[in-house]
Amino acid sequence: MEQEKQEENLHTEMQYHLLKIGNALGYDVITASNDKSKSYNGSNFSFMCLSQFPVFSLGKETLNTIKLIDVLWFEKNTNNVIAAFEVEKSTSIYSGILRLTDLSYTIADGDELFYLIVPDKREKDVCLQLSRPAIKSNNVSIKYILFSELKQHCDALCKFGDSHRIMEKIAKAV
Repeated sequence: MEQEKQEENLHTEMQYHLLKIGNALGYDVITASNDKSKSYNGSNFSFMCLSQFPVFSLGKETLNTIKLIDVLWFEKNTNNVIAAFEVEKSTSIYSGILRLTDLSYTIADGDELFYLIVPDKREKDVCLQLSRPAIKSNNVSIKYILFSELKQHCDALCKFGDSHRIMEKIAKAV
C-alpha cells in the first residue's frame, strides 16, 4: 500500500515536470483526462493545462485512448501534437507504447516526438519492449527518458530550451 502511494506520487511528480517544461517552452499542455485534478508541490494540474482537450475528428474510442496519454504538448492555439509522454512506473510498459502508437497512426503529421518516462530501475524492461519486432517494425520512433534525468534537468530544460527538441538531450533510443 505504501509503495503504491509512493509510486503514484512519483508518477505525478514526473507529469508535473513535463507540464512545467512544456509551459516554459511555450506550448499548450494537457495531462491525461483522469489526472486533471492532481497537483504536485502546490501546483494544480488544472491551472497548468488547457481547460479543454483540442478538437479532433476522430472516433470516440480513439479519442478516449489519446486523452489518457499522460502528457501532451501542442503547438500554441492548435491541435498539432508536438510531443507525447507516457509515464510508466509500474504498469505494463507495453500499454504506454500502444497509446503512443495509436496517437502516431491517427493524428501525427511527422514533427512530433514520443517518449516513455521510466524509473531508472526499469530501463532494461523498456529496452526489451522497444526492441520487440512488432514495435520496431511500426516505424513509430519512441525514445525514453529516465526519471532521474527528467528530475535533475527539469529547471535547465525550462531555462535553456527553445523547442520540444531539447528533450532529445536527455532522451535515449534503443
